[in-house]
Amino acid sequence: MQAFVEAVKQRSLGGAAQHLGISRTLVSRHIQALEDELGVRLMNRTTRSLSLTEAGQSYYHFCDDILTRVEEMDRQVSSEAAEARGEISVLAPKWLQTAMTHLLTALAKQYPEIRPRLVLGGVAQTAYGFLEQGCDIALHTRPIPDSRIVARRIADIPYSLCASPAYLESAAALDHPADIAKHAALVHFAYHTWQFEQSGREERFQPTPAFSTNTFSALRDAAIDDLGLSLLPVPLIRDDLAAGRLRAVLPEWVPFSQTLYVAIAPGSGVPAKVSLLMHFVVDWFAAHPL
Repeated sequence: MQAFVEAVKQRSLGGAAQHLGISRTLVSRHIQALEDELGVRLMNRTTRSLSLTEAGQSYYHFCDDILTRVEEMDRQVSSEAAEARGEISVLAPKWLQTAMTHLLTALAKQYPEIRPRLVLGGVAQTAYGFLEQGCDIALHTRPIPDSRIVARRIADIPYSLCASPAYLESAAALDHPADIAKHAALVHFAYHTWQFEQSGREERFQPTPAFSTNTFSALRDAAIDDLGLSLLPVPLIRDDLAAGRLRAVLPEWVPFSQTLYVAIAPGSGVPAKVSLLMHFVVDWFAAHPL
């Protein structure tokens, strides 16, 4: 299409070739291929002149309009990639709702040209899952096996084994992780093995769920409703612990923490807004520890 349009504008194959930086023969081949594809002659060519056919006249205006729009879109996309502006989609676990809302609010205030879009929950298990969901960046707790994904460690997530005071008053005593077997366990689908450490000793326990779900928020609500014992991320329940709605148990046994990662797509040419957000996330969590 470019060869055809330039040949018309330059009034010669040689002029089109010079403008496009290719040979005259290649310009001729491109136009011939276009005519073969369409099944119609677009121009009459002699050694001295070019003239458009009726079909060529209509197709020329169409091609010129299309190529102009492509160039405009190229400039727009390149500009957005080079500048920190436009919409950016972030995928994060539901229990990070408060932290991510504060983070993206701070981002939007500092960079008004950026329009954050926050997607909570549904964090895929595969390395490329967040890209397939249409997100530019993802926060999650699972290490990424695919080294092509660009990932940064941003925080350690402390956990607490806890239950409501009402539940604990009527339940069996807890002195060791093995005592969890005597309790109703509220378990996340993806975290069915609970790990603890005390003075270098490790204990692992896989409870039989009395209630299970795919979100820590639901486990928190079930624990507050006196249903049982749950292992929950501290950032989610910090206010509940302070207010007495939940109480930490087995304080001598420290639950294993998890690592929070931020990930973006592999490859070069990372848009400025994505690079900016990745650095912003790292800095924000450094200043606002979980």
